Amino acid sequence: MSFTIQPGPRSGLFQAPSSKSHLHRLLILAALGRETVRIQKRDASADVTATARCLTALGAPVREEADCFTVTPFPHDAAGRLLPDPGTELKVLPCGESAATLRFMMALSGLLGAKACLLREGRLMNRPLAPFDATLKAHGMTVEERGANLYVSGRLRSGIWTLPGNISSQFISALLLSLPFADGDSALRIQAPVESSSYIAMTEHVLEAAGAPLDKAQLAHKDGSALAWDDLFWITGGRQAALPRELAAEGDFSAAAVFLCIGALSPQGLAVTGLSPRSHQGDMAILDILQQMGAEIGATPEVIAVRHAPLKGITIDVSQTPDLVPPLAVLAATAAGDTQFTGAGRLRLKESDRLAGTLDLLHDLGVQARVRDDVLQVHGGTVWGGPVRTLGDHRLAMAAAVAACAASKPVELDNADCVAKSFAGFWNAFGQLT
Repeated sequence: MSFTIQPGPRSGLFQAPSSKSHLHRLLILAALGRETVRIQKRDASADVTATARCLTALGAPVREEADCFTVTPFPHDAAGRLLPDPGTELKVLPCGESAATLRFMMALSGLLGAKACLLREGRLMNRPLAPFDATLKAHGMTVEERGANLYVSGRLRSGIWTLPGNISSQFISALLLSLPFADGDSALRIQAPVESSSYIAMTEHVLEAAGAPLDKAQLAHKDGSALAWDDLFWITGGRQAALPRELAAEGDFSAAAVFLCIGALSPQGLAVTGLSPRSHQGDMAILDILQQMGAEIGATPEVIAVRHAPLKGITIDVSQTPDLVPPLAVLAATAAGDTQFTGAGRLRLKESDRLAGTLDLLHDLGVQARVRDDVLQVHGGTVWGGPVRTLGDHRLAMAAAVAACAASKPVELDNADCVAKSFAGFWNAFGQLT
């Protein structure tokens, strides 16, 4: 659906939706427990719904309602051990376009010993699987790509694991969510550098809340003439997950970042509720970044408020927070001087080539910007507006909404519906701003 946004700053109150990253993890650990768990949520996400449907297909029924998920766990024996899947019936797992769902379900299928066909849509077929698929094969599983579908079978074996930390933190989280519940102990070494490490920290935190904490150390390896420090997880197997029977997912800093950027363009300001000051989400860095750029920020444990002040260009390392780039790039177009986003290379592997897509979005808006290697440079000046291309990418569509708040003429989106991937109620929330 095409959509036109009228120009001008917005103000008001925004309640953050639930974090899809947190919900993915809570749903899986609830399914691995022994008691039915009710997880409260705000708003809907196509990615999280995909995880819920996959868990249901694997044998842990998940019922989704407007304000919660109710999870009935996988079968266990009388001693509390997870019962393996017989592996005779092919389970069809509709992963949609969710990379987290795909990667988490690959490992979980192996934990259960299920024979599964994982259905992939859109650019999910282009998202990297190596070397994750190879390490699963080395530990008892078969993984085979047939067109859009991915077939897995075999039982995941505990043991010694090694993965690079600079491709996808989801590979690491997938193993951390499964290995504690496998037979036998494991050691997982993550080779430095580790990108998006906050998502691994979120996984650790949720495992701890489920009564399956991890032991973590560091080991050095030689990187040229210097030492690099790898993370090493000692994972005790045979654990039982035990989340509280009722709990709530955290508010989502990735979605809230869009509205905080809108607030940074508003003389009257914008307030956001529903975010935890104790969150492990890496995109919480948006608060420090906005403050460095010059925006006025006030916060209590319940409310974060942002208001416009003269903004300046800065240098931002986004290797740990790639989802912040599209809205911040638009905000940088209104700042004095140049803003440089370094470590942006992983944006090329998102729902679109998000680095090229962000550059195209800025050019469509009349903003001077360029990409060299893994650095996006944005020259502050004027945001004109006009037709923009979203490439069907939810983050780019939301960034276009930020652009309209600074534009001199309407911003016309070619695809507004793509926001449903992470935040189905986005346009309703945006429309409620003054």
